Amino acid sequence: MGAPIYLYHFIELLCTALAIVYHRHLMRRKLGLLLPFLLFITMAEYVAILQRNVYHTSTYGTNYLIMLVEWLLYNFLFHRFTQHAGYKKYLRLCVPLVVVCIAVGYFLFPNQYQVFFYCIILVGFFLSVSALFYMYVRFVEDEKTDLMEDPVGWVALGVVVFFSGVSIVFSLYEFIRLRQVNLWGEPIYTLVPRLLSIFLYSCISIAIIQCRKTTPSLSAS
Repeated sequence: MGAPIYLYHFIELLCTALAIVYHRHLMRRKLGLLLPFLLFITMAEYVAILQRNVYHTSTYGTNYLIMLVEWLLYNFLFHRFTQHAGYKKYLRLCVPLVVVCIAVGYFLFPNQYQVFFYCIILVGFFLSVSALFYMYVRFVEDEKTDLMEDPVGWVALGVVVFFSGVSIVFSLYEFIRLRQVNLWGEPIYTLVPRLLSIFLYSCISIAIIQCRKTTPSLSAS
């Protein structure tokens, strides 16, 4: 039996296809890393589906790796496209600390779902803070630029909604599991991340399209 393909996976594939088509524009906007990032995420999440549904093996290693790559890539973008000294200092302090937490969770507590969920909550919280901070400082730094015309602003919007929602859901995991809180026959903690993924990759798709019709930002360094 093959691995099932979910709607959010099609959205990821569409987003990746857009990144391939508009790669020249991404490079011009110094967002070329989005293409290898999206290729990696799409393949890694499909590998996780195969591990879970076909080979019936642990997906912790794959999901920890996805978590790490997302944490590094999104914060790299936020750091690159702002000149705010305090924000850059926050990122330089926060990013390595969370990387250490992810490494500790994976190497010292393998296959323990509680620790994995703590890592998801931690990453989700601090990524949401980073994205909100980015949107604030970009609004303050460049009053002439509509934030919705900023490709990284669209990425930040998707990150805020997705990672804050995922953090809340997994912080309530035990309650949802014990009370068997389901929607459309699926537990909330599996359904909500899939639905929020559609929003996240829709925002990234808009960001990619924005690169085609906007000029390079002076904030990129």
